[in-house]
Amino acid sequence: MVYDVIVCGAGPSGTAAAIAAGREGAKVLLIEKYGFAGGMATSALVNPWAGHEFVHPETKQSGSIIGGIFKEIATRLQEAGGYGSALSKSAFDEERLKYIYDTMLQEAGVDIIYHTALTAAVREEGRITAVQTNSKSGPEEYRGNVFIDATGDGDLAYLAGCEWSLGRPSDNLTQAMTVSFRIGNVDKAAMRRDLEARNVQGLKQARLLVEPYFQKAIQEGRLYYPYREWVHFYDYPHPGVLHFNMTRINKVNGLLAKDLTFSEMEGRRQAFLMADWLRKDVPYFKDSYLEKVACQVGVRETRHVKGLYTMTHEDIAEARKFPDGIARSRYFIDIHSPTGSGFDHEVKNGYGAVEKAYGVPEGDYYEIPYRSLVAAGMDNLLVPCRALSASHAAAAAVRVMATMTAIGQAAGVAGARAAAAGMAVGDVDAAWLRGRLGYIDGEPDYGSPWDKAN
Repeated sequence: MVYDVIVCGAGPSGTAAAIAAGREGAKVLLIEKYGFAGGMATSALVNPWAGHEFVHPETKQSGSIIGGIFKEIATRLQEAGGYGSALSKSAFDEERLKYIYDTMLQEAGVDIIYHTALTAAVREEGRITAVQTNSKSGPEEYRGNVFIDATGDGDLAYLAGCEWSLGRPSDNLTQAMTVSFRIGNVDKAAMRRDLEARNVQGLKQARLLVEPYFQKAIQEGRLYYPYREWVHFYDYPHPGVLHFNMTRINKVNGLLAKDLTFSEMEGRRQAFLMADWLRKDVPYFKDSYLEKVACQVGVRETRHVKGLYTMTHEDIAEARKFPDGIARSRYFIDIHSPTGSGFDHEVKNGYGAVEKAYGVPEGDYYEIPYRSLVAAGMDNLLVPCRALSASHAAAAAVRVMATMTAIGQAAGVAGARAAAAGMAVGDVDAAWLRGRLGYIDGEPDYGSPWDKAN
């Protein structure tokens, strides 16, 4: 069998790409190394969704600039009780998300093969003709017309011989990695009462209650935790549980097995250190326990595959739009320092010089051009994951999961179109693609699930 579209990697972008291509009528194969879809969202517990939040500049009403498959996922999660609200910064239930991904893939008629590692790409001139894999079934080969690299690391592009760079240009260091974790049996009711006394609703600002304990413990020498400068956690849609993004591992390369091994061991150590301190020192956590630690370290950056257009920090900071824009985002340039505990919220040129502020103008957004997904020198390869064609700074903005879902959906529609027409992926008409996606030119969505408070 020759598939119309083969998607490698079932993260947020790859899953959306496979669903979109299947809905377009393409025969689709999705290959994934884990036993479930979701990528960093489900294996690394990366939370919450980001990139879609939009506040009307005049009415201040909250909404989303990303619709389509992402909205479907968020709606299904919320209706199943696995999500507080997409705009409340609530973490989501990753087990429910795995099931939703499975269901949506099956509904779209996608052939799914889990527990399968990509090992090689068969290339003839400027085209990939097949991918080779290995699994418990042994080595296998799958042939296709269009290929979508949604591995996160650009593994298929690398195996096909595409041009790529690593990390920032000055030293090739990448953003820090994080092992996320959850703590259970937290007294969230007491947190809510104390926040209400400060006229704060919900748990979005709950870290304000814990921060004084954290700073005092560090100042008094009872806690050594140089990995984060503040306590960073989100609410979780189940009683007594909070989701933490508190670990930091620097100067590691997500393309090296030894560095991934070290990062996960070090991340677990930091998670237990934080959980033990919270239980001993902070009243809300006195009966708490470490409920879950991610089985995969959260990798923010590795390869940047060269495309027909490379996004830059100016594209983000100036809220640029493109004739071939296929996704919108408001997420800022969020560089988790490759060398320390802080963040680079200003854009550096790779050699230390500050060039421009990091933010997106209020009430505006930027677009991701389709050309940044098209691998240079390849007729049938799209790269809609965090390895898309972008600079170190620009990639730090577009890497987030809501944005990646939108980019993946566009790649799936484009891939199906190219396969059906027998054309190169770079020749897919941008105006047609924008029209097919529909929501790209529309107003932000202020309806459910974006309008519900946590």
